[in-house]
Amino acid sequence: MVKLPNIVRTVLGGVAVAVLSGGMLAAPAPARAETLTVALYPYVPRYEQFVTAITSAWAAVEPGVTLDFVPKDQWDGGYSMNPPDNVDVFVFDAMFFNDFRANGFLESIAPNEVQNAGDFVDYAREGVQYQGNYYALPLLGCSNVLFYKEDDQQLANATTFDEVTGTLNQCTFTSQIPPDRRGLMLDMSGGTTNAALYLDIAHGLTGTYPLPLPPNEQSLNTDAVADQRQLLATSSFFNATVPTAGEYERAEWFSEGFGRATIGYTESMSQMSDATLSTIAFKVMPFGDGTQRPLFYADVIGVNTTTVARGTRDMAVKLANVMASSDTMVASVGATASEPRPQYLMVTRTSAFQTLGAQFPIYQKMHGLVTGNDPLLFTLDADARDWLSSMKGVIRSDARENFPCGCDFKAATVIPDNSAAAAICDQTCSSHGGWNGQWTNDPPAATGGSVCGCNACPVQATPSLISVGVEREKR
Repeated sequence: MVKLPNIVRTVLGGVAVAVLSGGMLAAPAPARAETLTVALYPYVPRYEQFVTAITSAWAAVEPGVTLDFVPKDQWDGGYSMNPPDNVDVFVFDAMFFNDFRANGFLESIAPNEVQNAGDFVDYAREGVQYQGNYYALPLLGCSNVLFYKEDDQQLANATTFDEVTGTLNQCTFTSQIPPDRRGLMLDMSGGTTNAALYLDIAHGLTGTYPLPLPPNEQSLNTDAVADQRQLLATSSFFNATVPTAGEYERAEWFSEGFGRATIGYTESMSQMSDATLSTIAFKVMPFGDGTQRPLFYADVIGVNTTTVARGTRDMAVKLANVMASSDTMVASVGATASEPRPQYLMVTRTSAFQTLGAQFPIYQKMHGLVTGNDPLLFTLDADARDWLSSMKGVIRSDARENFPCGCDFKAATVIPDNSAAAAICDQTCSSHGGWNGQWTNDPPAATGGSVCGCNACPVQATPSLISVGVEREKR
């Protein structure tokens, strides 16, 4: 064998390659990425603020590499879509962490590639690791939070599911919007929402973790389903089951003086007035007896395994670290020159909580939800998508079964007085279980007419009665 010079440049098939001593051929170094494609989690109050903050932070690190953001309506956070092959970095709901990892969508990231990992809150940092490596970096967190007025001592003292629902009572209103400070408002419209709520309640009752996924209706925890029905009855059929036009309308209604309490994520506070925020209290909604470690959701940053073939893997890991850095996190969710209030999204770094809390004390309370509850990450098994597809409709239907409270239906004509109500409402309610004796002309239950209280609710809500939005397939 002829010994080649130490380094010889030659051309094979028109492509330049390096020839090392001993005849070994070294592959050419991958071309430097000029663009990275990014898909952000779409369900946030101010999406464009994330785009601006990430773009600015990245330009300071890699000014020669541009970012191409996937349009907001072309990535749903993983609820029904797989990460597109051309996307380098994507933000998704961590409930699909095991599903995405098992199906080869998430690039492994070594611990020494993660910057300031100890600053991440425990549940998020621990939840995105597998066999010693990271398969995502935490970005945002959230939980089912109960909002109420700070002077509501009864709700403040309620520490169990039964104490909360017992304080709020059942069947206190039948319209979509409560007439005043009564009852509970919450979203139980979507299939994924109902399935996640069922699992949250079942965990509160049993403490079992990882979360078991019952394969069929007969395997469901009947106590958890009963608690879902109890939550629905503490609200109203229309309030809880009808998709609203906006994502945070229940929070807006609460801010306007309707409902005694509402369940939502912390970012719903972005739609509440300053006056409401100055007198609001909130805590993790207790399920079961309130003694189990609660489940917290997270939106996390994944690096696509397709980056390896493209030669963008290392640059994508660098971008994920920039997106998950404390400074970028604060810039993404905090106040801006044009927006004097933050988005009230829950962050996943201790330092980000501290920075935001120094300016907005509510963030100190939000941090207390994490430190005071020792939560677990809400994540499902590797067959999460298949399980949701087969069971979410079943769980939603079971939660609505035998609803006891009745519903408001718009009367055919205006009811002038109580003496005329019976004839009008008997006719209105003839196909809805009969009239329950209640009627009103007052908003918000009645707008531009009269409504009658009927004993039965429809399987699907009546569009003419309510503010109908699009059912979003998300938690």
